[in-house]
Amino acid sequence: MQFTTKSAQVFGAERPDVPLTAMVRDGGSEHDAWIPSLDPEYHFQGDALSVTLTFLEMAWKTGPKEGLQYIGPTGSGKTSLIEQVCARLDVPMVSITANNRMEVADLVSSMVAAGGSTITVDGPLTMALRHGYVFVLNEVDLLDPGTTTGLNDILERGFVVVPGTNELVRAVPGFAFVVTSNTAGGGDEFGVYNGTQVQNLAFRDRFVKVIVGYMDDGAEVAMLEKAFPKIGRKMAETFVAVANMIRGAFTSGSGMDVTMSTRVLKRWVRDTTTYAGMAARGRTPVHFSLDLALANGTSPEVQEALHQMVTQAFGVGPQTTAQGG
Repeated sequence: MQFTTKSAQVFGAERPDVPLTAMVRDGGSEHDAWIPSLDPEYHFQGDALSVTLTFLEMAWKTGPKEGLQYIGPTGSGKTSLIEQVCARLDVPMVSITANNRMEVADLVSSMVAAGGSTITVDGPLTMALRHGYVFVLNEVDLLDPGTTTGLNDILERGFVVVPGTNELVRAVPGFAFVVTSNTAGGGDEFGVYNGTQVQNLAFRDRFVKVIVGYMDDGAEVAMLEKAFPKIGRKMAETFVAVANMIRGAFTSGSGMDVTMSTRVLKRWVRDTTTYAGMAARGRTPVHFSLDLALANGTSPEVQEALHQMVTQAFGVGPQTTAQGG
């Protein structure tokens, strides 16, 4: 990949007009397809953005020697963060989600049938190394510790040897290794992230670690006001208050088995305005829409707890006095 510079103001007009390393975008290039779509409404948290930009700058200048790990609760925007950084810097990115059956070989290459024989094709990690893309491995704490240990040399030395062909593929400028996880690798303290595993300390030692939490209240309220200008500030604040109640219950391990990401929050607000007419049929729109956005995917006990939070914050129950056909 070739490098250029962009102003830091691509991350917000309030940011200083200083040059940041970016990629040269060639119109129609095969690499363009791997550049994430830009979300103009995305809100960056200052510390996480600063660490990410510094990490990428170092990886591109000196070559990969360590990875970057985003740690945070479900729905806090870990993957969105690196996606939107790449989108603004025109950086191609390969993103996949781990599972407990994934092995290092799955990331490196695979054999496919072609013309009566088999050929070796690059896996997502090898493709990122070969072409200089950012490689993102989501939910890394779902992997078996033996698998993550197998990534140590790749993280530290920046190359893979392709099985079957013995081709040595070294990282070209532009490559960086990023992972996301709900836990820090030491286990799930509250038992809310099924399938996560304690990871080998040698693997955990190879990452710069960034905590990615939910947006702060003011930023999330401002986002809702911008996306849904008709709801007003007081209503936006109430939606955010309920979201934080749900998040708090989830992270405390109190039995709440779902949380409210910013994505789900926006869906809830959108559906509340979309289904405003449900009031004429005896259903409170804010409660009806909570079911659509989140609560219908939970147990009856959790669903009831969610609606109690909404009733407490909004001062209205699930049913209205109006009745319709």
